[in-house]
Amino acid sequence: DASLSRLSSGLRINSAADDASGMAIADSLRSQANTLGQAISNGNDALGILQTADKAMDEQLKILDTIKTKATQAAQDGQSLKTRTMLQADINRLMEELDNIANTTSFNGKQLLSGNFINQEFQIGASSNQTVKATIGATQSSKIGLTRFETGGRISSSGEVQFTLKNYNGIDDFKFQKVVISTSVGTGLGALADEINKNADKTGVRATFTVETRGMAAVRAGTTSDTFAINGVTIGKVAYEDGDANGALVSAINSVKDTTGVEASIDANGQLLLSSREGRGIKIEGSIGGGAFINKDMMENYGRLSLVKNDGKDILISGTNLSSAGFGANNFISQASVSLRESKGQIDANIADAMGFGSVNKGVMLAGASSVSAYMSAAGSGFSAGSGYSVGSGKSYSTVLTTANTITISAASQLSKVYNVSAGSGFSSGSTLSQFATMKTTAFGVKDETAGVTTLKGAMAVMDIAETAITNLDQIRADIGSVQNQVTSTINNITVTQVNVKAAESQIRDVDFAAESANYSKANIL
Repeated sequence: DASLSRLSSGLRINSAADDASGMAIADSLRSQANTLGQAISNGNDALGILQTADKAMDEQLKILDTIKTKATQAAQDGQSLKTRTMLQADINRLMEELDNIANTTSFNGKQLLSGNFINQEFQIGASSNQTVKATIGATQSSKIGLTRFETGGRISSSGEVQFTLKNYNGIDDFKFQKVVISTSVGTGLGALADEINKNADKTGVRATFTVETRGMAAVRAGTTSDTFAINGVTIGKVAYEDGDANGALVSAINSVKDTTGVEASIDANGQLLLSSREGRGIKIEGSIGGGAFINKDMMENYGRLSLVKNDGKDILISGTNLSSAGFGANNFISQASVSLRESKGQIDANIADAMGFGSVNKGVMLAGASSVSAYMSAAGSGFSAGSGYSVGSGKSYSTVLTTANTITISAASQLSKVYNVSAGSGFSSGSTLSQFATMKTTAFGVKDETAGVTTLKGAMAVMDIAETAITNLDQIRADIGSVQNQVTSTINNITVTQVNVKAAESQIRDVDFAAESANYSKANIL
């Protein structure tokens, strides 16, 4: 009967009585094999989730590539405001689609790219807690592209600078070669930026510079002195007209630009603009004439250095003579971390200053003979409504302004270039401070800027931010790829294990037909 039962069922063990210990082992192996089968299914589900996220992010990367390409297209002055505005409209639509992908990509009702898929576990073993964890970072435009912008104060004196980046990789410091800040060839912020940029692949920090000296008002007729010189090159006496209509001043300065490194032009507002393309300083000696409206503290100008880092973290700097690079303890340093979405809207004055939009600080320090100083800026100013500089306050500019930085104002039209003069303010030609009950200031040199790529510097900044966003997505995809490889390897391993466990169970539970048939025949003969 036992042989017939085994031959008819195909099993050696049909009841505990057939082989008590063997049945226990076989049952355990069967349970393990079944659990491994479900673990394989779990692993395949995990792969499906990760592959869904991966393909969605691949489409997002294509969008970011297009955004960067359009920002690059806008980053040249052959574009007009109209065409740049069109490019920005395209970028806005692309960002909307990027966010749409992030917010709608899901698997079985679970959002994958919204930032909520954190430390999700998949059971891929026969015993509890044998899991693989997966995390998919947020990919919305507000969460990626976080880029750090820092711009130092305007440099007004020459010197030798040595920069050290602290903890550039989280552990080590990086020491740059010494650079001289001066008006000579091969020196200045251009040389410092070159030194920083040639090591950017290692440090992750890149540098740009702006060395510009601009008049505070439209050019009026005037005459330079016989000793008028720029960067040590004598230009001499030049008579120029309102708006430099005869081109005398610009032509005289540009006639020696190959030697001085300084190029002159009249901007859209009719103001004189001196630019150093190489990053050398701009030092004006003698007199350029009152009609140029160059403030006295701008007669020696070495510009501003801007730093960009693609991880959004603070740029920690130490070194020697940092004030000659605009990053000293007493310098006004503008800092901001900007995400991809923030580049879509209007860029406020603080962020614009950190990006290096202005050739001077958004706050201008006015220092007197003593320790009295104040920042004149758009917000938090010491010179704002209700600041105490009013009729009978007993305060005057004499404690703040010195001969070196006093601004001569002869008409309200000139005053409007410095102060925000509005109806009812009480400002008029010949006014004195004691006559004003209220005084307001606006930012010097830097203001709110239009969105994204609608300006040249904005386009450059969007290029940096888009590059950071691409890096962010690549890092998330790399993590996903690593988990996919881990899950695939685990599935391959437990598949082999399942086959072997099933074979082991079969050896114990299944009948040997040849042997059992012989036993059955023998029993029948007997």
